[in-house]
Amino acid sequence: MELLRYKPKIPPASRAHLFRRRRLRAGQPLYMMEQQFSGLYVIRRGCFKSVIRKSCGDEHVISFSMRGDLLGTDGICKDIYRCESVALCDSDVIRVPSDDIFAMDRNSDDVERMLYWATSTEMSREIAAYALTHSSKSEVRVARFLASQSGRFFELGFSPLRFTLAMTRREIGSYLNVTLETVSRALTSLSRCGIIDVSLREITILSLEDLSNYEG
Repeated sequence: MELLRYKPKIPPASRAHLFRRRRLRAGQPLYMMEQQFSGLYVIRRGCFKSVIRKSCGDEHVISFSMRGDLLGTDGICKDIYRCESVALCDSDVIRVPSDDIFAMDRNSDDVERMLYWATSTEMSREIAAYALTHSSKSEVRVARFLASQSGRFFELGFSPLRFTLAMTRREIGSYLNVTLETVSRALTSLSRCGIIDVSLREITILSLEDLSNYEG
C-alpha cells in the first residue's frame, strides 16, 4: 500500500476520531522540545525541520521531513518530545493521538497500516541521512543532499530535476554539519561545473548523474 495515494474511508459515527488533521503556517511549531508526548504525526502536505535547541538559543537541524514522513517517534520512550518540529511552509498533518496508538483495537487497520508504513519509511530515511551527513568532504555533502532531495520530489510525483527547496542555506548547513559559507560555495561550484543551476532556492539539475557522483 502506498500511503501517498492512500485515502482511508472513515465512517463519521464510528471512526472519525482516528484521523485528526492539523494545519500549520510556515514557521509554526508542530510540537516543542520537552513538551509532553501526545501523539504521532504523518505529513500530508508541506515540509518540516526537526531541531534540537541548545541552552544558548542556537539550533541544530537533525532532519527534514516531507509528505508521507512520520514525526514524533522520539517522544514515545520518555513520554516527552526530544526535539522541536517546525513547519518550513504551510503544511497539513494527520495526528494520531497517543491514546489511539497504545489502546488500539483490532478494527483500527487504517491507522495501523499507516503507522507501520510511515515507521518503515522513517527508518530508511535515517539510514540514508546518516550516510549523507557523514560524507568525507563538506561540499560533497551538499551535492548528496541535493541528490536526495531530487529523489524525494520524484517519489512525491514532482520533477526530480527542478524544484524549490523549503529550507534555507543556513538550515541545510546545520543539518549537514557544515557552515553557511560552505553550502553557498558548494552551490556555486556545482553551478560552475554545469551540474546545476541555482536561483535563490530554486534548483535545476542539469546532470543528475554528475550530481550523484560528485566528489568535489
